[in-house]
Amino acid sequence: MSGLVKYLLLSGAMSVLMLACAKNPFSTRDTQPPLGSGGTWETPHSPEVAVRNLLFAYNEMVISNYQLCFSEAFVFSAPEDSIDAVNNGRPDLFADWDKMTEIGTATNIFSTFSSTDSLSLLLTLSFSSPDLVEDSIAILYRNYTLRILSGHGGEVDTLIAGGQATFHLAQEQLNWWTIGWWEDKPIQAGLYDWADFKAGYRR
Repeated sequence: MSGLVKYLLLSGAMSVLMLACAKNPFSTRDTQPPLGSGGTWETPHSPEVAVRNLLFAYNEMVISNYQLCFSEAFVFSAPEDSIDAVNNGRPDLFADWDKMTEIGTATNIFSTFSSTDSLSLLLTLSFSSPDLVEDSIAILYRNYTLRILSGHGGEVDTLIAGGQATFHLAQEQLNWWTIGWWEDKPIQAGLYDWADFKAGYRR
């Protein structure tokens, strides 16, 4: 067998092997997907990104992304709503609100609103006071408007929750910023706010 024939046979065999492979062995590795499953997610290398992730996770109702926004020692506080709850005979309504409670409550909200076309949510955040950002801790102040839309009989009712959220963040593992404490206040004393809305889905 001549050298040319051997070369052609060897080249043909190599071509068949290359085509039979599902992936090109010489290609570069694909980039890894983000940790959150679906939705909009950025690595929270700054406090602003951490809060932006919370906004996207809430509007997109992606619980896996939402839970990544919080530290393990997370606490939610709603001082004015807590006083109202005590006065209304519900002292436990905002008590011991930790990460497990926050994720459980958000799961109830997301499953309720994503399971029907007659309900929808829209959260917006805007700057309130200047942020306080240091090397590894930060406080971000955000005014919010949460629009809760419900449709029935061809009509849409809108309930608006408004107030100010104060997010205390710290830089933790992997240098990620996470929310450790979240304080919620209504836009005006006695008005419906985000804490009121969330409390309705606490189990």
